[in-house]
Amino acid sequence: MGNLPSSESAEGSPCWGVLTIVLISILMRLAVIVPSFGTLDDPDRYLILARSLVAGDGFAVNGRPTAYRPPLYPLCLSVLLATLGEDRLAWGIAGLHLAAGAATVVLTAVAAKRWEMTSARVLIAAAIVACDPVLVAQSRAVMTETLAAFLVAASLAALASRHARGPVWGGIGLGLAALCRPSLLPVAGLVVFAALAFGPGTVGERLRRASLVAVATAVLLAPWAWRNARVFGEPIGTTTHGGWTLALANNPVYYAEVLDGPSGAVWSGANQKGWFDATLRAVKGLPEPAADRKIRAIALRFIASRPRDFVRASAARLERFWGFAPAGAVYSRVVRGVTLIWTVPLWLAFALGLTRRGLWRWPGVAAPAFVFALTAVHSIYWTDMRMRAPIVPAIALIAAGAQTPLLSASRPRGIPSSRSVN
Repeated sequence: MGNLPSSESAEGSPCWGVLTIVLISILMRLAVIVPSFGTLDDPDRYLILARSLVAGDGFAVNGRPTAYRPPLYPLCLSVLLATLGEDRLAWGIAGLHLAAGAATVVLTAVAAKRWEMTSARVLIAAAIVACDPVLVAQSRAVMTETLAAFLVAASLAALASRHARGPVWGGIGLGLAALCRPSLLPVAGLVVFAALAFGPGTVGERLRRASLVAVATAVLLAPWAWRNARVFGEPIGTTTHGGWTLALANNPVYYAEVLDGPSGAVWSGANQKGWFDATLRAVKGLPEPAADRKIRAIALRFIASRPRDFVRASAARLERFWGFAPAGAVYSRVVRGVTLIWTVPLWLAFALGLTRRGLWRWPGVAAPAFVFALTAVHSIYWTDMRMRAPIVPAIALIAAGAQTPLLSASRPRGIPSSRSVN
C-alpha cells in the first residue's frame, strides 16, 4: 500500500483502548462463570480424558484407548489438574477460559492492526470478540469453543504478519485449532487455497506461502495421527466422532422431531436417548474407527434415501448456525432478546464487510475462508448456535471493516496490499 495520509499516520496506537476492552471481556465472562462456579458443566466428558492422562492411563476412557474426542483441550485440562489438583480444578479452568478470552481480544486487535485498519476499527473488532453473547456464554462450560476461538484469532494474526515466518505460525495455529475442534480442519484447506489463489507476488511466491501453511498444519497433526496409527492401526488425523456427528443430524428421529417438528424444537429427551442406544447396539463390539465408519455409512444411506429432506435439513442447520437468538425452549426471553439486539446489527455490518473489495486479497481473504469453511461443515453435521463461537474473531474482523455512516469519517485502510505483505 502507498504512503498513508498524514492524519492516518499520526493516529495513535489503540493500546489503552484494547486493554480497556480486555478488562470488559474478563468482567463479562466472570458474570457468567461466577454464578455456576464449582459445578463443572462437562457435557462432552473432557474431564474424564484429563483424569486418565494424569493417572498415566493415556488418552483413554475406563482404561480403553480412544480418539473419540480431539486431544488438545483434554491435554490442557490435564496440565491444570496435575498442577492444581482436583479441589482447585474449577479455579484453573476459569483462569484458562478468562486468559484465552482476553488473549482472543488482543489477537483480534493485532490482526486488525496488521490489516491496517484505523484505531477505531481495531477497537470495534476487539469489542465484538469481547462482548459476543455466544462466545461469552461458552466460557462457563468445560468445552472447546473458548480455546478454539483463541486459536482462530492467533491464526488470523499470524497469517496477517508481514514476517516471512507468518505462514508457518499461521499453519501451526490452524493445526492446533483442528486438534481442538476437528470441524476447523477444512478451514486449513480453504486457507491454503486462498493463499495460493489470492496471495500477492509471483506464482512461486504464492506457492511457497501456501505450502508453508499446509506443511505447518500437517506437522501439527502428525503426532496425533501417529499415536492413532499405533493404537488403532489407522493414522486418524482428527477423531472417531465424525460419523456420529453426521448421523446425529441426519436420522429419521431427528428429522421427525426437529425438521418436521414445531418451530424452535430442540432434540433431547427419551427419543434422543433411544436413538443413541439403538445406534450403539448396531456397532457393539466394533473397534472405534470401524464403528464410526459404519455409523457414517448408515447416515449417508439415510441421506441418499431422502435427498429433499436433507436439503431442507441443511437449510435448517444454516438457520440455526447463523441464528439471531438461541432456542426459546432452552434460553430465557431476556437472554434471547439481548442476543437478538446484539446480532442484528452485527450481521448487517458483517454483510457489508463482505462486499469490501479489499477483503478479497491476502491476508484478508483468510477471514471469509474461516467463515465459509466452518459454515459448510455445519450445513451437513450437527449444528447449533454455539458452533459458530470459534469463528467470532473472523466475523469481527470482517464486520469491523464495513463501510457504515458511523465510521465514514475514518475510512478503513483496508487489507495490506501486495506491496506491504511478504
